[in-house]
Amino acid sequence: MKRQSIASKLSCQYSSLPIIFNSPLVRGGQLWGTDVYTYDSDLVAVLMHTGYCRLTASPPPPAIQELRATIRVLPPQDCYISTLRNNVRSRAWGAAIGCSYCVERCCIVKKGGGAIDLEPCLTHTSAVEPTLAPVAVERTMTTRAAASNALRQQRFVREVTIQYNLCNEPWIKYSISIVADKGLKKPLYTSARLKKGEVLYLETHSCRYELCFSGEKMVKTIASSQGHETEAEKSQNHFVHCPNGERTDNDNTLIDVFRWSRCKKPLPQKVMRSIGIPLPSEHVEVLEDNLDWEDVQWSQTGVWIAGKEYQLARVHFLSMN
Repeated sequence: MKRQSIASKLSCQYSSLPIIFNSPLVRGGQLWGTDVYTYDSDLVAVLMHTGYCRLTASPPPPAIQELRATIRVLPPQDCYISTLRNNVRSRAWGAAIGCSYCVERCCIVKKGGGAIDLEPCLTHTSAVEPTLAPVAVERTMTTRAAASNALRQQRFVREVTIQYNLCNEPWIKYSISIVADKGLKKPLYTSARLKKGEVLYLETHSCRYELCFSGEKMVKTIASSQGHETEAEKSQNHFVHCPNGERTDNDNTLIDVFRWSRCKKPLPQKVMRSIGIPLPSEHVEVLEDNLDWEDVQWSQTGVWIAGKEYQLARVHFLSMN
């Protein structure tokens, strides 16, 4: 890689494309920030995060001579936020450190001369993912270097980041592992926790939402694809059990339903406990009621409720106990 300083700009050229994309820094997640990154973030990881380039199984075409990126050096930021873009997750860091940089231009230089400008891809909708995260031992990460080393040494080590909520109280930074089922047994399901009385509070950077159990309801069972049944079959099938343990008959199934609401005003935890959890109706605006748990779909960056995505920052389970 060659660098040429132009005031506060740097021009970086990469000629060994297959090698740099397999860099330990890329695979190790050496990446902090969004759009503006820490000085020690790996540039190739930044280019992948911003969508200028992506990993491929095949080598680049022989006509490509090098990949060239122009970055601008910036002052340190007060904080660096984490996002999932283009299947690459950057990390958050809550303090100013060294300097920062952003990518101004990226292009491919051809061997015969000339260059092709690459366009970034800065918007990305996070895919809905399965939510099963078996309980594992947590490890405390105190520095970004320790976090990187742990990620390289053990792929599934989880970090827990504490953020201050809209009332300046410590909550856990949103992660899909926090809201995921903790095992295959029903008591370990997140939905079972809500049914037992816990309420899940989630925040964006400006709003707080409440997800709680709201009761049970009977729903029509989908008709069988078989047109005829014998009397013995009808007798055996009159009462069966649903996969979630609820009882059903040929016509109706009893299911758990949940409520998704926006809190009109973020309240401190002490106040919430004093007025009741879930919050009384005068403190919330119900956005969706009678939700089947399958209508609540989690992603790496937030939750989909009735077809609408909410980008989440923080999460907290709360109960009256």
